[in-house]
Amino acid sequence: MGENVHRAEVDPWNRLVTLIDRNLNATVHNQHLLIELWHNGMRDSELRDLCEEHWASCRTPLLETVVEGCTQGVFAPTLSPGRIVDLLLAMLAGAILTPVSSADGFRTALLQHLAEILGRA
Repeated sequence: MGENVHRAEVDPWNRLVTLIDRNLNATVHNQHLLIELWHNGMRDSELRDLCEEHWASCRTPLLETVVEGCTQGVFAPTLSPGRIVDLLLAMLAGAILTPVSSADGFRTALLQHLAEILGRA
């Protein structure tokens, strides 16, 4: 999800925004594939392992970015970096599963909430 972004964007906040935007702008086809993978992974242990690998590959660049932002003093979070990333991934997954009245409104609210829990001004 984020190897190229991780190298290209130096500022941790801008990197998070880019990773989030990439996720929010995934094609409908890719969103449907994820939903099917998650659904079938509930019943199939091999697919469940694949789901966990995918989740980890999505989680890693986000977690590294939050930790880096904390180390640089850019973020002063109210939660641990791992919990922040878990919440972020849950919200992004929820955006795939739940229709929102406004994609821009959801993005704005998500970024505002993330900025607050990261302790970013």
